[in-house]
Amino acid sequence: MSVVTEISPSDLQAVPEIGALMDRHGWGSLASGVVAFPGRNDNWAGTTCAGVGVFVKKISGPDAGARFRRALSFTRLGPAAGVVSPACIAADEAGRVLVFELLEGARDGNVLEQDGLFTPETACEAGRLVGRLHQVSAAEGVLDATAPAWPRLGGLKALTLQEFTALSGAQLELFGLLQQDAPLVDAITGLGVLSRQAQAVPVHCDLRLDQFLVHEGTLHLADWEELRMEDPARDVGAFLGEWVHRSVLATGHSEASAQTFVASGVRELHNRLPFMEAFWSGYQQAGRTASHGLAHRATAFAGWHLLDRILAAGTERMRLSALDRAGIGIARGLLCTPSAFRDVLGLSVSSQGAHS
Repeated sequence: MSVVTEISPSDLQAVPEIGALMDRHGWGSLASGVVAFPGRNDNWAGTTCAGVGVFVKKISGPDAGARFRRALSFTRLGPAAGVVSPACIAADEAGRVLVFELLEGARDGNVLEQDGLFTPETACEAGRLVGRLHQVSAAEGVLDATAPAWPRLGGLKALTLQEFTALSGAQLELFGLLQQDAPLVDAITGLGVLSRQAQAVPVHCDLRLDQFLVHEGTLHLADWEELRMEDPARDVGAFLGEWVHRSVLATGHSEASAQTFVASGVRELHNRLPFMEAFWSGYQQAGRTASHGLAHRATAFAGWHLLDRILAAGTERMRLSALDRAGIGIARGLLCTPSAFRDVLGLSVSSQGAHS
């Protein structure tokens, strides 16, 4: 669950570009109920002097300019295709500030899942949203065509000194395990080759449950900083990988063996199968053709997503836990033998599915 912090509107005086952008639109400054959200960017929400509810994001950090342009590119692409998202109502490229309509009372997918309110019906609508995005016809040059910075192929062979000093003990341990696993490295490399051969479509490229927001009964998909032309299996696999990750976490933190953890994780995954099947059904309802190639790559991407989650969770830890190691084992199976796990993730494919 996101932790929000109440702040004084005067605190935003340190970010004058926000006030300037608000004034240009006649909204006045943020005046009441201002809260800040954690994340790689600075984010605020509140109501302006003119009574306009806004969510403000100042994109910062590495590659900020490109991430701003990708986020803004969605406004020229997605809404017309029926991809529901919080409306961007103002933007300032010089300050890399984006202003969105405030979805007052919206709850993200993480919160809904924790409260037992993320239903198979919600997952089906999520599939339809992603499927509509992948159906969008984008003119050349409208979207970024550069590949995301994955997989860390260099790190799978050797880390640079800068990488080595920046990683935690747990992350270094993970890379050590990966570097010694030649079949897994080959599987990740092979996934990259297959992905580059797939037909590129508009892809979110950072799909997680907390990117989905439910507001007044309508599901929205947010955060478009990684939007680009890519393999559609990346988004499908990421959504499935979210449920695989939750299945691993649900196995608990006992000192049982890795084999026991894997068996328990498979049982937990079976309990989450209705969500994955519903997503895949909704995805196909949006008009996306289902093929063995797409399902195969999506299964492997689910494994990559799980590894990425384990890497992110280890940021402030010295050692990998037994749970982490069990998750690595499951991720390895998904990446090395996706055909054996495709149906386990609900990716049944009709005989009419076309190549994609």
